[in-house]
Amino acid sequence: MTQVATGSGRRGRGRPPRLSRERIVEGAVEVLLAEPAVSLTIKRVADVVGAAPMALYRYFPDRDALLQAAADHVLEAMRRDPIPEGPWPDRLRAWMRAGQANLRPYPQLMPYMTTTRHPAWTPGLTRLREILLPAGLSAEDLALAVTLISSTLLGNAVYEGYRRPDDEMTALLDDTPAPDPRTDLLRPLLADLPAAHARLFDTILEQTVTTVERLAAEPSR
Repeated sequence: MTQVATGSGRRGRGRPPRLSRERIVEGAVEVLLAEPAVSLTIKRVADVVGAAPMALYRYFPDRDALLQAAADHVLEAMRRDPIPEGPWPDRLRAWMRAGQANLRPYPQLMPYMTTTRHPAWTPGLTRLREILLPAGLSAEDLALAVTLISSTLLGNAVYEGYRRPDDEMTALLDDTPAPDPRTDLLRPLLADLPAAHARLFDTILEQTVTTVERLAAEPSR
């Protein structure tokens, strides 16, 4: 998981902490990581960085701008994850699993990651291109593979961040006001959902890697 350095330098007694754009972004990431289900507010971030809420508006015009900066920060930090040496399919699996671990804790950032116009994806895509180069893909297939892998990774993170918890799905059936044969048919399926969700990412990961391997095995066009 991406760790954010808070960098607490020594300061004089009673002197307020130094405020900067980077420290505010780090504070926002800390809040999002600590309470991912609670909506981020400027006030909560201001409390973390030890500043008045109005002081943050000198750096960010609104909450959306701060969330966009936090999304860019998390994406850029992903490039520091070590990827072991080995065959490119194994390195790709490791890269995707590291990406999932880094993205999953930040469901509030998913809309900002999918719509970013900033170069925050550049380090990750550069790393992915490097991993895929030994596959010998054509330029067209390399672009397709990068698009497939990144959309798979981000799409799963969005799904995990917004899907209804499994226990809530079961509770909905329990709240059905009258007996319903369809409800009884669904109970065994819902009982297996936790195990299915635990297997979901590995399943789509392997399907994605298999597709890229198939592209690599095809004659160059």
